[in-house]
Amino acid sequence: MQRIGIIGLGSIAMGKHVPQLQKINDCKITAVCDIDEKRLKTAGDKLNIPEEYRFTDYNDLISCPEVDAVEVCTPNYLHVPMAVAAVKAGKPVNVEKPLSVDLASTKPLADALAEAEVPNMMCFSYRFCPAVRYAKWIMDNGLLGDIVNIDVAYLKNSAFFEGRRLEWRFVKEKAGTGVLGDLGVHLIDLAELLAGDIKAVSGTTDIVVKQRQKEDSDELAPVETDDYAAFLADMASGAKANFMITRCAIGQTNTIKFDVYGTKGVLSFDLNHPDVLGVCIGEVDRMSESIHTVKVPKKFFIEQEQMFINMLEGKDCPLLPTIKDGLHSQRVLDAIVESAEKRCWMEI
Repeated sequence: MQRIGIIGLGSIAMGKHVPQLQKINDCKITAVCDIDEKRLKTAGDKLNIPEEYRFTDYNDLISCPEVDAVEVCTPNYLHVPMAVAAVKAGKPVNVEKPLSVDLASTKPLADALAEAEVPNMMCFSYRFCPAVRYAKWIMDNGLLGDIVNIDVAYLKNSAFFEGRRLEWRFVKEKAGTGVLGDLGVHLIDLAELLAGDIKAVSGTTDIVVKQRQKEDSDELAPVETDDYAAFLADMASGAKANFMITRCAIGQTNTIKFDVYGTKGVLSFDLNHPDVLGVCIGEVDRMSESIHTVKVPKKFFIEQEQMFINMLEGKDCPLLPTIKDGLHSQRVLDAIVESAEKRCWMEI
């Protein structure tokens, strides 16, 4: 039985990590941590966590003898110090994305992992989408041919939520970037998973909602992180990629559209429908080609938290995202930010 401690009890923990963990027989959530005591009590009561295993200091959770492994579900600027503490304690850790606010701040974690090879995982959640894993299998088997170009969009309408205040995601010191790091990092990871490393980028960003009310008052303060980001990328495979990420897409709740074009066909998936994949392969000689919707075979289904538990148990974990992947993605994010600021191409 794997005993899991969760640091940070906001929407990502309670809406995704916890429900998935609760479905797994060979694990148990044994401790929780949050600086918000009201949130801590609500989550602790819901999960039937004894009072002595409810912490406001993450170091206390990590040192708790009832915790075998740690999940870090906090704002971006806290990921690295919390993961470092877990690694130094010799406890496996699962870290939410992006890894940090910038590459420079990740050095303590890279150094800690160089000294201690502690099992670790990054929450690049869309690696666990069945359509993605099926697409990867098709591409690895050469059925798509050489990759020519990739077209990706992540669309949300969350910039315009009525009454949304200046939460940490809009503060550069705490978030680093806006939609680029919050949503775009998923697309970066998926593109590199499917088509190899990104070698160079040219990006642009924009803040659409310029001011928001502070969380603790009615005072307006400037939004510091991007609502919109777009970039071109040259891939190591020779493919060209086009990325667009926005939280200003009215009518879109959470849509990811991903198209991969090869010399033998195209794969297309919409992550609102993760169990199907659009496929058109080997039909270039026909007068009218079409994309067929194919159901993803069951062998490509696995949830993120099940993969984390599998890792802890030493089982085979194909396509497991690790902190090393998080470090690389952070490097790409930094390059896109610099490219947007300097209005030029940046080599990775």
